[in-house]
Amino acid sequence: MSDHENLLLKLRQEASGYSPTQQKLGEFVLQDPAKVLYLTITELARESETSEASVTRLCRALGCKGYTEFKMALALDVQREHAPVQKGDEIDEVVEESVLALRDTGRLLDRNVLLQAAKALHQARSVSIYGVAASATLGDYLHYKLLRLGKPAQLFSDMHRASMNATSLTSDDVVVAISSSGSTRDLLHVVKLARQRGARVLALSNTPRSPLTSLSDMLLVAAKPEGPLSAGALNAKVGVMLLVELLAVSLISLDAHYSDTSQQTASATLPLLL
Repeated sequence: MSDHENLLLKLRQEASGYSPTQQKLGEFVLQDPAKVLYLTITELARESETSEASVTRLCRALGCKGYTEFKMALALDVQREHAPVQKGDEIDEVVEESVLALRDTGRLLDRNVLLQAAKALHQARSVSIYGVAASATLGDYLHYKLLRLGKPAQLFSDMHRASMNATSLTSDDVVVAISSSGSTRDLLHVVKLARQRGARVLALSNTPRSPLTSLSDMLLVAAKPEGPLSAGALNAKVGVMLLVELLAVSLISLDAHYSDTSQQTASATLPLLL
């Protein structure tokens, strides 16, 4: 994703890492981006109760040289995100929000990092997966996918056990830490232990700037939902599931052995289905 594409998506993803003033300004833009298109920089500063300097800093943080470039990128996003859609009931809304989460995750995807992560998993002696609560469910999905490919992996949703595991790791091992916020204290504790032992850390998160990010060697970001959601809602988690699927696909593309093993492990379960 280039700096001038998907400006609103980038703002939603990164706003939590901004200063309080920048967050206030970002929230104002996200609340009614179509209105912002018709505001001068002075009007935007006044209506958001910030300053012209803050507006300029936000523009640069989003990869724009100035306010004019910011408004051009914003106009493209507004046109795309406000395309006419058929209104439905709450079931249709859940479906559309989940589809949007998948599409936005695809837009956020850094393919170089994805390849780097797949190579790290491929070369690892073993993989330790850490996640709590709803993130543990996603960790279970990753554990299943790696098991299908014949890659040694362990899943830890209990951070006491994860702590013990972390102290036994070496530079030959990889940790996959899953956290939507990237700020779960127990998870951060075990990741720190793993790093002290030299293990490489791959983070799967909905937040690009967080304490977990600073502890990670590699970060893959899934899209955040647009509005407040209860913990574990599908459209908050489906993006990470897509990242897991892409990691599995990337491993298979690196080595045909994974494809062969996947066939073997699938065949091993066939008698259980009869």
